[in-house]
Amino acid sequence: MVDGLAMQIVKSLCRPFECSLECIEACELIHGNDVALVFDEKEGRLRLHENLCTQCLSCVRACPFGAIIMNAETEHKAETVTRTTPKQPSRRPYEVSDGFKKFPEELVVFARIWGDPSFKHYNQGITSRSDEMIAKSIAGYGRADLELSIALWKVYDSRKAASSAYEIKKPDVHRPRVTGRPEELTRRIKRTAKFLGAALVGIAPLDRRWIYSTDIPGEPYDIPNSVNRAIVIAVEMDYDIIASSPAWSASSATALGYSMMAFIEIELAEFIQRMGYTAIPCGNSVGMSVPLAIDAGLGQYGRHGILITREYGPRVRIAKILTDMPLVPDGPDLAFCDSVIEFCKICKKCAETCPSQSIPYDTEQTWQGKTKSNNPGIKKWYVNVETCYGFWVENGNECSNCIRSCPYNKPNNILHKMVLWTTQHMPWLNRLVIKMDDLFGYGRQKNPGTVWQKND
Repeated sequence: MVDGLAMQIVKSLCRPFECSLECIEACELIHGNDVALVFDEKEGRLRLHENLCTQCLSCVRACPFGAIIMNAETEHKAETVTRTTPKQPSRRPYEVSDGFKKFPEELVVFARIWGDPSFKHYNQGITSRSDEMIAKSIAGYGRADLELSIALWKVYDSRKAASSAYEIKKPDVHRPRVTGRPEELTRRIKRTAKFLGAALVGIAPLDRRWIYSTDIPGEPYDIPNSVNRAIVIAVEMDYDIIASSPAWSASSATALGYSMMAFIEIELAEFIQRMGYTAIPCGNSVGMSVPLAIDAGLGQYGRHGILITREYGPRVRIAKILTDMPLVPDGPDLAFCDSVIEFCKICKKCAETCPSQSIPYDTEQTWQGKTKSNNPGIKKWYVNVETCYGFWVENGNECSNCIRSCPYNKPNNILHKMVLWTTQHMPWLNRLVIKMDDLFGYGRQKNPGTVWQKND
């Protein structure tokens, strides 16, 4: 018996005088003389020796009457999740104005690079000025650093055209739908996502306010009404590599994060579709990732406009899959979300280390930003994404200083957990936490010239 599971013979189905004892023959083929199944001629029935059974399932496949099964009763008894209805939070950890309007994807800054001639950096890709930086011979800005940061985008860029195209993977009509209790399906999906490489995964009821009103070409997204769940996945980025930002070495961590996103969501969507459900892998398109991640219980908006997770701070990339699979939603962690806002009101490290000074210093959040790439109507800190992107162009590649410097960005160890507990339960010590963060050198740039030598 393994992990509380055992083979079982269903007496009401077993008819040994009407078959050729194919189950015993199958067992002998696998185990030779150490067979787990024997026929008791005196009692006229099969016997199973559990101490010899390896659960190879050869007998299950061979039995013509389906009389041999895997008994998972003990596993089901061990289940702790008994909810059958979605967990509803008492409130949302963010505020949305009554006049909020869905945002068109064509106004996202990365769409404007190629679609908005009025944008200052129109037709200027992130690495368009990389040759200028290479010529300066600065550590972390070498040819190898550039090529790796570009190469690691390969999987993400190889997915279906990312210009805003998306694919609705409809159920495979040639396969029966795999059904089960929502709790069981939810556990399976979460375990599969982590098996594929996700660091975090949560389920959110699909709030259609976060779906873009139109795609980049200006066409509305046709999300079926039956699709009412969002599977939100967070991929962890390497702590030491991100710490070398704004050098190009840090861009490799971002690129790898995006390619991991693409791999996980494409494979998971394929699995969901083969299970008989609709699945829409979204990447960065279709809808706003951060509010969906908050609804899925993964974290909260930070001053820098990035999702802050409990485990990794802002050092994650987010992917999502929309589906009609009946999954149990996770509620936002309200206590954690509230503590993040209170901490960000005091902490301004991301704003201080931002090379383009694109992150606001204001203590209080606002309802709109300064550029048309900011979606108004949500109370938050709005980052000037136009000047942020402008620095990327000047830098010859991306910048992750806001992630690097955030006090929530630490290895997920006991020290990190202590800081989380303090900010949540003793917020009057937040200023001390920030001072200690500085004292121990967290958030400082690591030498990009040695960041790849860690394992030498």
